[in-house]
Amino acid sequence: MAYLGSDVTADTAARVAIIGGGYAGLAAAVSLAGHGICSTLIEAGRLLGGRARRVDYRDEVIDNGQHILSGAYSETLRLMNLVGVPENAMSRIPLTLTMPPRFSLQAPRWPAPFHLIWALLSAQGLTLADRIAAIRFMQMLRRAKFRVGAGDTVAGLLAAHRQPDKLIRYLWQPLTISALNTPMSAASAQVFANVLRDALASERAGSDMLLPRTDLSALFPDVAATWVAARGCRVDRGRRIRSVVAKNNRFAVATDAGEETFDAVIMAIGPHQIDSVTLPPTCNVVMPFRYEPIVTIYLKFDQRVRLPYPMFGQVDGLAQWFFDRRQLSVANAHQDDGLIAAVISASGAHDVLSQDELAARVRDELTRHFGPLPAPAWHKVVTERFATFSCTPQVQANRPANVTATPGLLLAGDYTAGDYPATIEGAVRSGICAAAHASTYLAAKPS
Repeated sequence: MAYLGSDVTADTAARVAIIGGGYAGLAAAVSLAGHGICSTLIEAGRLLGGRARRVDYRDEVIDNGQHILSGAYSETLRLMNLVGVPENAMSRIPLTLTMPPRFSLQAPRWPAPFHLIWALLSAQGLTLADRIAAIRFMQMLRRAKFRVGAGDTVAGLLAAHRQPDKLIRYLWQPLTISALNTPMSAASAQVFANVLRDALASERAGSDMLLPRTDLSALFPDVAATWVAARGCRVDRGRRIRSVVAKNNRFAVATDAGEETFDAVIMAIGPHQIDSVTLPPTCNVVMPFRYEPIVTIYLKFDQRVRLPYPMFGQVDGLAQWFFDRRQLSVANAHQDDGLIAAVISASGAHDVLSQDELAARVRDELTRHFGPLPAPAWHKVVTERFATFSCTPQVQANRPANVTATPGLLLAGDYTAGDYPATIEGAVRSGICAAAHASTYLAAKPS
């Protein structure tokens, strides 16, 4: 399925090929359009969004993972505003961590850094010593300009600064798992510090939590695709990439639908997918990755099941976070049934459980918190085995650049070199960076 602006021809639109219709690829397409450059975006699937996309199941719109965005996602929010994503597509709430009945933290709408200081001082479930230790830790990072040892892990950093066990359990560990999708014992302390810098130690709005109220494909990819198509770009779905061959200072891109020639190519697919594509011999990019999964378990109830919170977490169970999709959804907020999503980040003991066992465990954990629940009408378990790269210090030091050894062939994706872990913002920033390099390359290329 292809979309092409009516005021241009396919020939003028086919200067840059973008392989992959996730957030990175669409960010690249939007950015190129801003430079006045036409692109053809090629996506193997029928839905846009990549590892953050819509899933249609039993007349229900769900997602392949339950994402939380941060107010610090400056580039994502800028592009959303540019392409016209509606303001009500997300709920913006001050930083709130609720783990009943043991812990809760909520930041007021005060100027930074007072919002964070008050949030820590007033947090329920922490001792005064815990709160002071957290404030001192953030002050230490600020004095160090959020630079820590390149080889340090989060666990090592917290131990070196004597963070109390309860503070780690209720605050630093959930933040690490949520942001880096990597256990603290292995997670990069520098990437964790980068996240804290932008989300907690910058302007107050950066600490806000943005909860999507629509599906993840509609949140940005679908709107962005319409926006770039109106500016003369093509968005081709259902075309799988086979090879990219350098020919006469251009690139022959072969898909299962045929071959086209482009002036530059942006590979915006995951590193585990690039190995299946034949690339020029000079493009010998090393992909030093192991991967961490994210499992999302959906429970659909015929009866009205409403949680006391739109989102809450736990530290003692299988699932780390629960979401009441009816409270979050724009379209379904008043339906007389319930849809609950539970998220398990990173690998663990749950990896050996069947889908039925996972659903039963999640229902048991909800019952433990809120009392008896009816049997769900159905459950759906979505496992993204390549959800993120394992964000270790070694991987952070070796993430590939956007520019490859083949001029005009670029990489985009949340795995490329950058400050952020594998997040939507990391993907968007990478797409923007790849587009800037493509623009520079095309400007210098002989006609």
